[in-house]
Amino acid sequence: MGNDKPALRRLIYLGAAGLLLLALGLAALWQSRVALAERAIADVLAARGVAPVSFRVSMLGLRSIEIANLAIGPREGGASRVPDVEAGRITVTYRVGELLSGRVQSIEVSGLSAHALVDERGLSLGAASRLLEGGGRGTAGPLPAIHVDGARIELSTPQGRYALDGSLDLSQPEAAAPVAISLPSLRLSDLAAPLRFEPVEFVGAGTLDGSKLGFSAVVRSAAPGAGGAELATLAGSYDLAGLKGAMRAKGALSFAPAGLEPQTLLPVLKGLVANVQGRANYEAELSYAPGALRSSGRVVLSGIGFEAYSAKFGGLDGTVILDSLAPPRSKGIQTLSVGLVQAGIPLKDGRVAFEIGRSGLPHLVSAAWPFADGRLSLASTSAGANAFELTVENVDVTALLTLADVPGLSGSGKLSGTIPVTIENGNPIIRDGALAAAAGGGVIVYKSAAAEAAAGNEQTKLLTEALKDFHYTELKATLSGNANGELLFRLHFKGSNPSLYGGYPIVLNVNLQGSLADLIRRGTVGFRPMELIRSEAAPTKKATP
Repeated sequence: MGNDKPALRRLIYLGAAGLLLLALGLAALWQSRVALAERAIADVLAARGVAPVSFRVSMLGLRSIEIANLAIGPREGGASRVPDVEAGRITVTYRVGELLSGRVQSIEVSGLSAHALVDERGLSLGAASRLLEGGGRGTAGPLPAIHVDGARIELSTPQGRYALDGSLDLSQPEAAAPVAISLPSLRLSDLAAPLRFEPVEFVGAGTLDGSKLGFSAVVRSAAPGAGGAELATLAGSYDLAGLKGAMRAKGALSFAPAGLEPQTLLPVLKGLVANVQGRANYEAELSYAPGALRSSGRVVLSGIGFEAYSAKFGGLDGTVILDSLAPPRSKGIQTLSVGLVQAGIPLKDGRVAFEIGRSGLPHLVSAAWPFADGRLSLASTSAGANAFELTVENVDVTALLTLADVPGLSGSGKLSGTIPVTIENGNPIIRDGALAAAAGGGVIVYKSAAAEAAAGNEQTKLLTEALKDFHYTELKATLSGNANGELLFRLHFKGSNPSLYGGYPIVLNVNLQGSLADLIRRGTVGFRPMELIRSEAAPTKKATP
């Protein structure tokens, strides 16, 4: 027994030393677990062709691993030095038994940013594009719950640059079920300068079944002052393998001044339109395949009114059909009815025909209104849609003067002619407009006690007498100036008053200057600077009444 004690003691010492070495080995292994994990993750990414890549494992435990400062790209030889994909933190939770079989419980990603290119070949994430190709998991099992928070994706497309900001949730209850996608909030912003549209927000859901993606969403405005107005509902599908898809959108927009207006959504319209009201219902379709983007739309306008180019428009009704949305292009010539145009004088119950060509800009084909028992028509004379020609056809002088509602003024005859109009700084500028009476002439009668009282000299008195019953054989008018400001009228009459000088023929040349509203509505016809010229020497004495 005495000899056994030293042997037992040595055995205990050896056992203790072995346990100590094992503990030290395990401790060393535990200390190197992070480096081993980083090497294993790097090997997996390299095997998938994802390079260059950098990251660090900031925490590794029995139930979770945390990866920080992930950066993938840029590709060698690329123009950009910014990584294609970055993530501030990725947290993966798991059970040890499941981890050994290649499965995890959840993945949370925060601080994600990516730069994507969309062209005829599809979607590219640069050096991270291989991550989009899938690649089987070790065991067929459901996708772990994935939550992406605070993500930002910048998109470069043929139509410009955009940014997507928001969050995303993915889940799959069982391996055979489609992946469920939830968009709690996703904001789309324009990165162009100046902005083409204010940000919009998407809230929606989708499913991913193999390579087939289906989705639906509600789109609301995120513009200041829009009050989160609903703009559209979307539904669509996309084939990740075939790189093709389709989408439908529809919406009903109600416009009101100081509320939702087109210029609230599209900053490019600010300063061009104001005080928009009415309703616009629309439907749009879009389809995509490699090398081909097709889109179309239909818009129904009801009671639209607005102010533009210093004029007021109201009662716009009709349907506009578009063959393309990007860029906008109409399906041939489109026609709208226009209840009212107020630009100096009111024009009611007109019709406007226009076309949107390959430039994406509307081109006025024609516009016409009934006016004073005749017709006014407007046609564009330039592709820039800022130069027009107003044609006056058979306007009845009786109806015109009734519309003017000048006390004591009446007449008869027909007027026709053309008036060139150019929009300059929002104002309709008239240059050398010309009107003339139809053959056969007519009568102008102006009997006004105020006019007689204002007749301070012989010529003005003679003009007053002549206009009490002036039978004209020739009437011409020219006008120039700003239809919203000062206009200069030059009126030329040739005829006679049967009761004046025995019906002796005379010529009247009258110059009038003032605003169109004053000249037409208030009847300030005369007596500003004017000139009376007789075509022949008239008798020196006034004919006896």
